[in-house]
Amino acid sequence: MRSLSKVLIALIVGFAGVLAAISPAAAASSTPEQLGGLDLGAYCRSIGYADATLTGSTAYDWHCAGSDGGRHDLTFEAACRWTYHSGDAVDRIGNFTDPTSVRCWRVTPTILTPAFNDYCVSTGHSASTLTGATVYDWHCVNYSRGGPTYFDVSLPAVCAYTAGTAATVDRFTDFHDAASWQCRV
Repeated sequence: MRSLSKVLIALIVGFAGVLAAISPAAAASSTPEQLGGLDLGAYCRSIGYADATLTGSTAYDWHCAGSDGGRHDLTFEAACRWTYHSGDAVDRIGNFTDPTSVRCWRVTPTILTPAFNDYCVSTGHSASTLTGATVYDWHCVNYSRGGPTYFDVSLPAVCAYTAGTAATVDRFTDFHDAASWQCRV
Protein backbone atom coordinates (compact mmCIF):
# COMPACT_ATOMS: atom_id res chain seq x y z
CA MET A 1 0.00 0.00 0.00
CA ARG A 2 2.85 2.35 0.90
CA SER A 3 4.54 1.88 -2.51
CA LEU A 4 1.22 2.50 -4.28
CA SER A 5 0.87 5.82 -2.42
CA LYS A 6 4.41 6.78 -3.43
CA VAL A 7 3.63 5.97 -7.06
CA LEU A 8 0.41 8.01 -6.93
CA ILE A 9 2.18 10.95 -5.31
CA ALA A 10 4.94 10.77 -7.91
CA LEU A 11 2.34 10.70 -10.71
CA ILE A 12 0.46 13.67 -9.25
CA VAL A 13 3.67 15.69 -8.81
CA GLY A 14 4.79 14.78 -12.34
CA PHE A 15 1.40 15.68 -13.81
CA ALA A 16 1.43 19.02 -11.96
CA GLY A 17 4.88 19.73 -13.37
CA VAL A 18 3.72 18.97 -16.90
CA LEU A 19 0.70 21.27 -16.45
CA ALA A 20 2.91 24.05 -15.08
CA ALA A 21 5.22 23.74 -18.08
CA ILE A 22 2.40 23.66 -20.64
CA SER A 23 0.03 26.28 -19.21
CA PRO A 24 2.28 29.38 -19.50
CA ALA A 25 3.17 28.54 -23.10
CA ALA A 26 -0.46 28.00 -24.05
CA ALA A 27 -1.49 31.24 -22.37
CA ALA A 28 1.31 33.20 -24.02
CA SER A 29 0.40 31.99 -27.50
CA SER A 30 -3.11 33.41 -27.22
CA THR A 31 -2.17 36.71 -25.57
CA PRO A 32 -1.51 39.70 -27.82
CA GLU A 33 2.12 40.78 -27.70
CA GLN A 34 3.37 44.28 -28.46
CA LEU A 35 6.30 43.89 -30.84
CA GLY A 36 7.39 47.53 -31.12
CA GLY A 37 7.55 50.38 -33.58
CA LEU A 38 8.45 50.65 -37.25
CA ASP A 39 11.38 51.80 -39.35
CA LEU A 40 9.25 53.03 -42.25
CA GLY A 41 12.30 54.19 -44.19
CA ALA A 42 13.74 50.66 -44.22
CA TYR A 43 10.36 49.21 -45.16
CA CYS A 44 9.93 51.65 -48.07
CA ARG A 45 13.44 50.89 -49.33
CA SER A 46 12.67 47.16 -49.13
CA ILE A 47 9.78 47.62 -51.59
CA GLY A 48 11.76 49.74 -54.04
CA TYR A 49 11.31 53.34 -52.88
CA ALA A 50 13.96 55.81 -51.79
CA ASP A 51 12.68 56.42 -48.24
CA ALA A 52 9.66 57.26 -46.09
CA THR A 53 8.37 60.78 -45.64
CA LEU A 54 5.94 62.44 -43.27
CA THR A 55 3.85 65.07 -45.06
CA GLY A 56 1.46 66.15 -42.29
CA SER A 57 0.46 65.67 -38.67
CA THR A 58 -1.56 62.43 -38.70
CA ALA A 59 -0.66 58.77 -38.91
CA TYR A 60 -2.03 58.70 -42.45
CA ASP A 61 0.50 61.30 -43.56
CA TRP A 62 3.31 58.72 -43.85
CA HIS A 63 4.22 57.80 -47.43
CA CYS A 64 6.95 56.03 -49.27
CA ALA A 65 8.96 58.53 -51.30
CA GLY A 66 10.14 57.70 -54.78
CA SER A 67 13.53 58.82 -56.07
CA ASP A 68 11.59 61.27 -58.28
CA GLY A 69 10.06 62.87 -55.15
CA GLY A 70 6.65 61.28 -55.71
CA ARG A 71 4.62 60.06 -52.75
CA HIS A 72 3.30 56.52 -52.63
CA ASP A 73 0.88 54.91 -50.20
CA LEU A 74 2.13 52.45 -47.64
CA THR A 75 0.28 50.11 -45.35
CA PHE A 76 1.32 49.85 -41.73
CA GLU A 77 0.17 46.22 -41.52
CA ALA A 78 2.48 45.23 -44.38
CA ALA A 79 5.29 47.20 -42.75
CA CYS A 80 4.67 45.40 -39.44
CA ARG A 81 4.73 41.99 -41.10
CA TRP A 82 7.94 42.86 -42.97
CA THR A 83 9.64 44.36 -39.90
CA TYR A 84 8.85 41.50 -37.52
CA HIS A 85 8.86 38.66 -40.09
CA SER A 86 5.44 37.52 -38.94
CA GLY A 87 2.15 36.99 -40.72
CA ASP A 88 0.50 37.44 -37.30
CA ALA A 89 1.66 41.06 -36.96
CA VAL A 90 -0.82 43.93 -37.23
CA ASP A 91 -0.52 47.65 -36.74
CA ARG A 92 -2.24 49.69 -34.05
CA ILE A 93 -2.40 53.47 -34.30
CA GLY A 94 -2.37 54.69 -30.70
CA ASN A 95 -3.45 58.24 -31.56
CA PHE A 96 -4.43 59.25 -35.07
CA THR A 97 -3.08 62.78 -34.61
CA ASP A 98 0.33 61.48 -33.49
CA PRO A 99 2.15 59.98 -36.49
CA THR A 100 4.72 58.38 -34.18
CA SER A 101 2.12 56.36 -32.26
CA VAL A 102 2.01 53.37 -34.64
CA ARG A 103 3.05 50.11 -32.99
CA CYS A 104 3.04 46.52 -34.15
CA TRP A 105 1.36 43.67 -32.29
CA ARG A 106 1.37 39.89 -32.66
CA VAL A 107 -2.23 38.65 -32.47
CA THR A 108 -4.27 35.58 -33.36
CA PRO A 109 -6.39 35.52 -36.54
CA THR A 110 -9.52 36.05 -34.39
CA ILE A 111 -11.25 39.35 -35.14
CA LEU A 112 -14.17 40.44 -32.96
CA THR A 113 -16.45 43.39 -33.70
CA PRO A 114 -16.73 45.58 -30.59
CA ALA A 115 -20.11 45.28 -28.88
CA PHE A 116 -20.51 49.02 -28.24
CA ASN A 117 -24.19 48.94 -27.37
CA ASP A 118 -23.98 45.92 -25.06
CA TYR A 119 -20.96 47.46 -23.29
CA CYS A 120 -22.68 50.83 -22.80
CA VAL A 121 -25.85 49.22 -21.45
CA SER A 122 -23.78 46.99 -19.13
CA THR A 123 -22.14 50.10 -17.65
CA GLY A 124 -25.49 51.73 -16.85
CA HIS A 125 -25.99 53.86 -19.93
CA SER A 126 -29.03 53.86 -22.21
CA ALA A 127 -27.19 52.83 -25.38
CA SER A 128 -24.23 53.57 -27.63
CA THR A 129 -24.33 56.17 -30.36
CA LEU A 130 -22.19 57.43 -33.16
CA THR A 131 -21.88 61.23 -33.12
CA GLY A 132 -19.76 61.57 -36.27
CA ALA A 133 -18.09 59.55 -39.00
CA THR A 134 -14.68 58.67 -37.54
CA VAL A 135 -13.61 55.87 -35.24
CA TYR A 136 -13.28 58.38 -32.39
CA ASP A 137 -16.97 59.33 -32.56
CA TRP A 138 -18.42 56.39 -30.58
CA HIS A 139 -20.01 57.33 -27.25
CA CYS A 140 -22.24 55.89 -24.58
CA VAL A 141 -25.41 57.94 -24.16
CA ASN A 142 -27.99 58.48 -21.47
CA TYR A 143 -31.39 59.66 -22.64
CA SER A 144 -33.54 61.82 -20.39
CA ARG A 145 -36.20 64.48 -20.65
CA GLY A 146 -33.47 67.09 -20.63
CA GLY A 147 -31.92 65.53 -23.73
CA PRO A 148 -29.08 63.10 -24.36
CA THR A 149 -25.86 63.14 -22.33
CA TYR A 150 -22.81 61.65 -24.04
CA PHE A 151 -19.91 59.83 -22.41
CA ASP A 152 -16.54 58.84 -23.82
CA VAL A 153 -16.04 55.17 -24.60
CA SER A 154 -12.93 53.27 -23.52
CA LEU A 155 -12.11 50.97 -26.44
CA PRO A 156 -9.87 48.69 -24.35
CA ALA A 157 -12.83 48.25 -21.95
CA VAL A 158 -15.25 47.61 -24.84
CA CYS A 159 -12.91 44.98 -26.30
CA ALA A 160 -12.37 43.34 -22.91
CA TYR A 161 -16.16 43.21 -22.48
CA THR A 162 -16.67 41.86 -26.03
CA ALA A 163 -13.99 39.18 -25.77
CA GLY A 164 -14.64 38.31 -22.15
CA THR A 165 -10.96 38.85 -21.41
CA ALA A 166 -8.58 41.72 -20.87
CA ALA A 167 -6.12 40.19 -23.34
CA THR A 168 -7.21 42.14 -26.40
CA VAL A 169 -5.88 44.84 -28.67
CA ASP A 170 -8.27 47.49 -29.92
CA ARG A 171 -7.43 48.75 -33.40
CA PHE A 172 -9.11 50.37 -36.36
CA THR A 173 -8.43 49.69 -40.01
CA ASP A 174 -9.75 53.00 -41.40
CA PHE A 175 -9.93 56.15 -39.27
CA HIS A 176 -12.69 57.55 -41.48
CA ASP A 177 -14.91 54.45 -41.10
CA ALA A 178 -16.41 54.28 -37.60
CA ALA A 179 -17.35 50.65 -38.20
CA SER A 180 -13.74 49.57 -38.76
CA TRP A 181 -12.89 48.96 -35.07
CA GLN A 182 -11.58 45.49 -34.28
CA CYS A 183 -10.87 43.67 -31.05
CA ARG A 184 -7.89 41.39 -31.64
CA VAL A 185 -7.00 38.58 -29.25
